[in-house]
Amino acid sequence: MKHGESMASLLIRDVVVEGRRTNIFCENGRIAAIDDLPRAADSVLEGRGMLAMPPLINSHTHSAMTLFRGNGDDLPLMEWLETKVWPYEQGITEEEVYWGAKLACLEMVKNGIGFFNDMYWDFHAVARAVEETGLRAHLSAVFIDFGDAARAKEQERTNIRLFEEVRQYSDRIRFAVGPHAIYTVTEPALRWAAEFTAEHDIILHTHLSETEQEVRDCHAQHGCSPVEYLHRLGMLSPRLVAAHTIWLSEEDIRLLGEHRVVCAHNPVSNMKLAVNGVYPYSKLKDAGAVTAIATDGAGSNNNLDLLEELKVAALLQKFHNNDPTALPAEEALDMAIENPAHVFGLSGKKLFVGREADILLIDLGKPEMNPPHSLASHLVYSANGSVVDSLVVDGRVLMEHRVVEGEEEIVAKANEAAGRMVARVDETVS
Repeated sequence: MKHGESMASLLIRDVVVEGRRTNIFCENGRIAAIDDLPRAADSVLEGRGMLAMPPLINSHTHSAMTLFRGNGDDLPLMEWLETKVWPYEQGITEEEVYWGAKLACLEMVKNGIGFFNDMYWDFHAVARAVEETGLRAHLSAVFIDFGDAARAKEQERTNIRLFEEVRQYSDRIRFAVGPHAIYTVTEPALRWAAEFTAEHDIILHTHLSETEQEVRDCHAQHGCSPVEYLHRLGMLSPRLVAAHTIWLSEEDIRLLGEHRVVCAHNPVSNMKLAVNGVYPYSKLKDAGAVTAIATDGAGSNNNLDLLEELKVAALLQKFHNNDPTALPAEEALDMAIENPAHVFGLSGKKLFVGREADILLIDLGKPEMNPPHSLASHLVYSANGSVVDSLVVDGRVLMEHRVVEGEEEIVAKANEAAGRMVARVDETVS
């Protein structure tokens, strides 16, 4: 079959679903049957020796930052942003963003990610990459005004226009508003973002309480924590996806829980950038916040392997709390499949008749998946993205037995785009 090809029906044959071997019949983008009955289908995906489960959810990333991978590592967060990110982004072209995003989509497909929540420039470039690759995504164009009121108004107009223009794409792609952070966006613009997303019932996506300096600066400028500041502005809600949420007071945690905010944990990026704090998983969970997992961008991770991220998250909680029972494997998996699913319009960790036909096949024959004592433990502590065999999204096969159509071209074009982006700035500096 042609990978990514839209099809009326697909039969995934002889897979393991919740401990039993069966078939999954998909029709018109939905799971139509899970049984052993013989069925004719337009296409067949062989699943012998495979576990079928829902794909992974990447709750916060910057897709086109694959172009920045390896360029400016081992730097503090603000120095990295000011010297190795923002100068390059000022001149980045739509074509470069497109290939960077397409490389990210390829990498996420290879790692079993079926949905991602993105924040980056050139909305349409990223949307084209997602549309062509076949993934699901909520996409936000970065909203940064650096205190410039005129620029803020311009970005408000841009976001209103993009909200209308997203309709040209399939319903796999949804629009979100993405004010970067409290230190890069003016208060009136943050209020506007809160009101606009509430009016249209769409996702609001931001960075929150990532560093101690951010919290100190907020107290100095506004007399409160970043979480309390967002609460004042009306931004806290179940539609808010807040990346990082590390430097939190007890009152912050209470507010995030009370408003059912999605708190996206990015452990690898946080450790790499040495933010000197740890996501308070248990406290957030107990307070009622939605705990989720994310890779952040490849510029600060440096890969988009969410299974690897789960292992780091679980081990970090155990080490930090001196408690081997902290963040057990089943709960870690829920952060990638179940917890944030409803916020993004997905169906959670169970495969059932009638849900979207988004299906991930895991190769149970891989050495790291054996002996079969606990699939959850193996996926979190033993596996990485290499155990992913095939990925189906919306009833379409995006990867079949590790093969993705056009992979070599995507890698080559992304490398060319990264070279142009870096040379443009480095030649100017020199």
